[in-house]
Amino acid sequence: MREETSPGEPSARVCGDAARAQGSVRSAQKASLADAVAQGEGARAAVAMQDAVAPPSDADGARSGRIGFLEGIGCHVVWGLMPVYWKLLSAVPALEVLSWRMVWSCVFVVLLCVFVKRTRFLHLFRDPRAVRTFLASGLIVTCNWGVYVWAANSGHLLETSIGYYLCPLCNIAFGLAVFKERLTPMQKLATALAAVGVTFFIVTHGGDIWIAFALALSFSAYGAVKKRGGYPALPGMAFESVLTGVLGALALAVGAVAPWLWQLTPATPDALAVTSPALALGLLVGCGLLTAIPLLLYSAAANRISMTALGFIQYVSPTIALVLAVSLFGEAFTLAHAVCFACIWTGIAAVGVEGALSARKRRAAV
Repeated sequence: MREETSPGEPSARVCGDAARAQGSVRSAQKASLADAVAQGEGARAAVAMQDAVAPPSDADGARSGRIGFLEGIGCHVVWGLMPVYWKLLSAVPALEVLSWRMVWSCVFVVLLCVFVKRTRFLHLFRDPRAVRTFLASGLIVTCNWGVYVWAANSGHLLETSIGYYLCPLCNIAFGLAVFKERLTPMQKLATALAAVGVTFFIVTHGGDIWIAFALALSFSAYGAVKKRGGYPALPGMAFESVLTGVLGALALAVGAVAPWLWQLTPATPDALAVTSPALALGLLVGCGLLTAIPLLLYSAAANRISMTALGFIQYVSPTIALVLAVSLFGEAFTLAHAVCFACIWTGIAAVGVEGALSARKRRAAV
């Protein structure tokens, strides 16, 4: 007996087939959409990769140069005012001041890294090149600090000014010899004028000129080592500070059991020297912060601008120091000072005019 089918069964089968067909279409659409999304993500990744490998634009380079210039100016203003700070600590032996400076610089730089959540610098201990670079730069800058503190507190502030007038010339020499930088005509003129002024100053004034050359050569070598290293400013500064901080702590430990160590650089109290032990301790702690901030700015500037540009900016700090020497410490402003100032600032003005004209031409060409 043949089964009978209700009139609704064929319609049900047709509807089921249609539903399955629609489901297949929806599945295909979903797959196509997923493929499109995947392709879109790939396109975005490709664009991101292109952006990552694309060279920086002229605008980015100009902005980086301006930031580097401001960083360089800022650090040299602080350095120019430092003689006042060291005069306040002139009742403390220079070697002891140096040791405290190394320790507290380390503390403040590490705290800064923690504050900005950039504490991943200790991995540099596993990088032999980083250890060599920052051990060299740390030892160089420690020698520079020691000579400067001793000279400023021993009545040789004028020689420190000469040394920092020589620094830009040494920087330019390092830029030419090590980094193969080229000078523009105005930079050559400015270098020649600065050389004439500094040479005249040295010849007519004399004095303990070894202080000047020790400061100039050590500081320029420090900048060259940092630039060749090419490490980021804050992690590099932190790693360097840890290395020098350990040396400072060792010196303080030795000085605690062998006080004769401090007598290698005996104190020569100035009229500005503080007499309160508590205040002196506070200043010793503060010298770490006073050291860390400008040195961090200098490290950042050295990575952003050329050694030649850094050289001309460095005329700021000795100028401030000379103004302080004349206005605050009563040192005489001689003909040698006048000739040196005239030559240096004429050269700086020439370079400034050249830079302004070049910037105007670039803007006009855009």
